[in-house]
Amino acid sequence: MSPFTNSPSLRNVLRSKETPDGKPRIGFFSKEMKDGKKEWAKLTFMTFGMITIFMFLFLSIYFGSYYDQISRASHFSIEVLDLDSIASPSSSSHPAILGPAIRTAIQQNMAIEPHLGWYEADPSTLSNFRIVQGGQGLDPYSYAEQKVLNQDVWGVLIVNSNATSGVWRGLTEGVMWEPTGAMTFIYEEARNFYGSNQYVARLGTMLMTSAGNSAATTLVSQILALGNASAVLTTGSQAMAVAAPFNYNQHNLRPFDQLAGIASTTVGTVYLIIFTFLISVTWNNQGLPLIQDSLTQTSEVLVKLLVPFIAYFWLSLHYSLVSLAFLINFTREFGKGGFVVYWMADWITMSALGFVMETMYLWLGPFFPFFLIFWVILNVTVAFLDVGDMATFYRYGYWTPIWNLVDMAKCITFGTKNHLVQNFAVNLGWLVVWMTLLAITVIFQRRNKEKENMRKKWEEIKKVDEQESNRQKSTR
Repeated sequence: MSPFTNSPSLRNVLRSKETPDGKPRIGFFSKEMKDGKKEWAKLTFMTFGMITIFMFLFLSIYFGSYYDQISRASHFSIEVLDLDSIASPSSSSHPAILGPAIRTAIQQNMAIEPHLGWYEADPSTLSNFRIVQGGQGLDPYSYAEQKVLNQDVWGVLIVNSNATSGVWRGLTEGVMWEPTGAMTFIYEEARNFYGSNQYVARLGTMLMTSAGNSAATTLVSQILALGNASAVLTTGSQAMAVAAPFNYNQHNLRPFDQLAGIASTTVGTVYLIIFTFLISVTWNNQGLPLIQDSLTQTSEVLVKLLVPFIAYFWLSLHYSLVSLAFLINFTREFGKGGFVVYWMADWITMSALGFVMETMYLWLGPFFPFFLIFWVILNVTVAFLDVGDMATFYRYGYWTPIWNLVDMAKCITFGTKNHLVQNFAVNLGWLVVWMTLLAITVIFQRRNKEKENMRKKWEEIKKVDEQESNRQKSTR
């Protein structure tokens, strides 16, 4: 006969009023559950309360980064080089039209929200530029590109020196005029694609369009005041100097042209933290307990430091390979070595993030998830938007591992300004400091654990001695 012949069915087990070890099962609303429900309710509501409080605290950091952002669009600085007014001063036969129109448009624009941080280059700077082609002095386009690529400004608007004179030559001499040569707007999209597209390029285009239309109106009124207006209009139309005479062209020096790069410079950083967190959980809960009690103190410290560090090396490689698999070009700034640089950036960043979590996990235990949420929000909040367009509080982002990783990724992927020495230094600083704190934590907790074990052992010895002493007394 099978030994399972008389075993209860699953249906009977589920309906049974007793547990397998013989303890009675009772309903949730029974009187016997009264004391247990009090403890359960206390713990449950305390947990819900903590989650609610921390939700407001932590989410306020993220939501606050977007709050009142429109009014801070003026943080996107735009330098204006009005070469038109220099080349065609008010004393000339045809004084500048577009330069003054730009200046007026900026003054009007400053009174509305949002507006960019427009400012005119000082006279000493303007005096250094080459006004006519082939002349001596600085090339304004080279100057503008250097300012933008060096991230001194978000953009440069050049009101070209031939803006007014070129139109008049078209009107009076029939010389062909290219309207888009009147203004040149130079910016860098990859510095922050959200800020560049939402504010810099959009608001810059609006101002140039408004100023161009205003200058065109002024030009028409001046033409109509001439005695030979009809002939001028005919000549100007043939030279393309009448219909929309003042237009603009844009130069995006570093376009955000690899859409797959959005992942590695924004949302992908969230997943980087999560996969780093998995090492802390799985290693501390599953792997380490199997050998921890058998290790010497030195060996335990080394294991706690080296195992995660090697794991981050392996995981960062595959995180980087995912970007490579989706054909992101890593060769723009460092050639064929770009992928290795990107991998090292991921590795050091994962290590900087990970050793913080390794240490806090040992201290917080079951409350560690609260810290994890805080750590994710603190880092990721400053990775999406530009820190300069946030409240002053968010300047902390320059010192977070994720912000520095994103800055490195933009440099490697899109060729933006190289801050790699600074970025690596910050993240290596996090790594070294928290590896040290982790080692101290392991030693501290190991000694406390040994003290507790010794105390328990001592209590057991005392108990045995007392029992032996009582037994001897009873036999006398």
